[in-house]
Amino acid sequence: YRISGFSSISSPGTFPMIAASVMVLSIVLLMLDNRKMKKPDVVGLADELRRTVKEVLSRVFLIYTAVIIVYMILIEPLHFLPSSFVFLFVSMIYLKGSTFFKSLIISAVSLGGIYFIFQYFFRVVLP
Repeated sequence: YRISGFSSISSPGTFPMIAASVMVLSIVLLMLDNRKMKKPDVVGLADELRRTVKEVLSRVFLIYTAVIIVYMILIEPLHFLPSSFVFLFVSMIYLKGSTFFKSLIISAVSLGGIYFIFQYFFRVVLP
């Protein structure tokens, strides 16, 4: 386990060890779950590649990737709070996670909490 800073339960190495353990456990559970699934009928490598691309590169995935790229571009000129508010709001609306007004409220409260925590607990100035 020779992780730097892992001398006690409250040391800096604790969180990486917990995160790694959760990831390994998740991988094992996903692999066990996937073994139970019915294998799709495929005819050759080309058919399997076509199915894989269709499942992985779905319309929702591609559009949301574009939303993330726009957020990354806008964060510098608009700064963190306005660009993050727009990103959260658009994400909730697009992914149908909430109604218009709930999305506004959730985005504002979330960013208010993030701003408060980073400003007063971590003493970090957000960009």
